[in-house]
Amino acid sequence: MRNAVLAACLAFWVCGASADAPVLALHEMDMHLHAGLERRLPMNEWLDLAAAQGRKAVLLLDHLELYRQTPDEYVRWAAKDHLKPWYAMGAEGHRQLFADFDQAAAGRKDLLIFRGWEIAEFELDEGLETAPMALAEVIGWHISPHHQEKAPDGRLLLRRIEQVKNVQKQFPVPMILFHPFSMRLEHLDRKAKKAGKDLASLPPETLRFFTPAEQNEVIRVLKNTSIYIEMPLDVVAYWDIPAAREAIIADVKPLADAGVKFTVSTDAHGIGDQTRPFQPERYCEPCGITPDNANALLRELLARRAKQP
Repeated sequence: MRNAVLAACLAFWVCGASADAPVLALHEMDMHLHAGLERRLPMNEWLDLAAAQGRKAVLLLDHLELYRQTPDEYVRWAAKDHLKPWYAMGAEGHRQLFADFDQAAAGRKDLLIFRGWEIAEFELDEGLETAPMALAEVIGWHISPHHQEKAPDGRLLLRRIEQVKNVQKQFPVPMILFHPFSMRLEHLDRKAKKAGKDLASLPPETLRFFTPAEQNEVIRVLKNTSIYIEMPLDVVAYWDIPAAREAIIADVKPLADAGVKFTVSTDAHGIGDQTRPFQPERYCEPCGITPDNANALLRELLARRAKQP
């Protein structure tokens, strides 16, 4: 069965979009897999783990800001976490990383591999390092829980969407808004604990990411765009808290029902992340995210590759 599905994927890659394009199950995709400076295994061994966990399509990426360290900062950073110095800093490191991505994509017949960057959302305000962005097939924007005293919310996301749409005028590739909902809950959880409370004690309306007006505006501005929203494995950390689960479903389901496109991922940095149980169906199905919806990015990427000379 796996070979048949991968053969269909490869046929789609070569022939372009068709009614016979495969639809991978949610747990067969990992569209946010770190495979750069934080990697603890050689590339092929790292990908072996993904394949062993049932993945058939992965987006390999790294945090762009890590390559801005000075040589001394890099040595100290790598030593702290007992990491191997896989890549140089700066432009040389960018080239080395993407050469490894390309080599992996060419050498693996069991995985469809795409390459990209994860970039901190704050760079949309502070200025972008554009040269390495030209290497990417996908760019993901790290929505952060670190917003002073305010958790990320719908107003912030709408601002980011407009900024990302402007970036796409220069770099017309698919873009993903990484983990906004879990980042809001992480912020609120941390704040509650500082006050001697916990997330379960907060009402669902406090946990909501969107107001109804913001939700309707997100649906409007994302219509017919190549911008996706991520539902990562970190959602699991909050899913068994009834109020959080209620808030996530209320935030996400109207978007999915209206055709906003989502991605699923492990956001794996280390071996422990990579091997955690990954069952996105558990939280995606109640949120209205179907395999067809989550395969939209895969279809777009394969169609783009089919058009390349």
